[in-house]
Amino acid sequence: MASRERSNAVMLTALASLIWGTSFPGAEWGLRYVGNDIFFLWLRFVVAVAITLSVVLYLRRLSLSIFRQPIIWLIGGFNAGGFIMQYVGLTITTASKTALLVDINVVAVAIVSYFAFKERLGKLQVAGIASGMIGIFLITLNKDLVFDTEEIVGDLLVYLAGWSWVFFIVLNKKMLDKHDGVEISSAAIVTCGAWLTVPTAYLGLTGADLTIEGPAWGAIIFLGLFCTSIATLLWALGLEGVSATASATIMLIEVVTALVLSFTLLDETLSAAAAAGAALVLFAIFMVAGTGAGERPAVKTT
Repeated sequence: MASRERSNAVMLTALASLIWGTSFPGAEWGLRYVGNDIFFLWLRFVVAVAITLSVVLYLRRLSLSIFRQPIIWLIGGFNAGGFIMQYVGLTITTASKTALLVDINVVAVAIVSYFAFKERLGKLQVAGIASGMIGIFLITLNKDLVFDTEEIVGDLLVYLAGWSWVFFIVLNKKMLDKHDGVEISSAAIVTCGAWLTVPTAYLGLTGADLTIEGPAWGAIIFLGLFCTSIATLLWALGLEGVSATASATIMLIEVVTALVLSFTLLDETLSAAAAAGAALVLFAIFMVAGTGAGERPAVKTT
């Protein structure tokens, strides 16, 4: 597929990251008004799939052939797995810590991309990786410098969610050899929604609490429209012009947005240790991407 101009790709990725940053406090708030977190997540994707399919059908950009490729179902599976772990984790830990622990995946993407795409790792990137690992450890500590037993399970779940999205990002980049961003993003949303139907059906059959209060619908529509359908499309289009490492790193905007909204709207705070860890994580993200390492010249193919 033809490569996108880098400046335009960076802008699209940054905009997607800004929107995604609102999803952490948005989900945290919406989960207060539902009986089950997975059901809430599934409804978000029902909205996203309906909107996405309507748009691509109107634009005549729906690719049916892409659904015959196992890799797109793998992408949807990693996306669904990441979301499930994030939503379950959000019921245990805070939105601010979730944003930090999920977006340390920038470091993991750099490592995986080194092997998958031969995106090089410089000395500063290696230093950033080490900084990020230390930061993750500190974020999970409370004010007494011990693991927060009430939140450690949630912290672990959202950290694993970040790893799930590492492979989501890398596999999306791999598919750009044969498909464009619109085709990939729409298929990724549809396959993710399909995967999420499985645990949701199980919850319904086993009598889980599927009650939902009125305020939750506002969060569901916002998350489905903006944070899933629109943001995923913008991000996939941006991935056409930047490396997987650079794309993941621009998520620094997502972290900052999530932290500001979590502190101002949800009245969340971080312990001194967690704040120091947050600083190290942000430093790691900057070091991994700010050096420009990992970028390769865009190659146009026919």
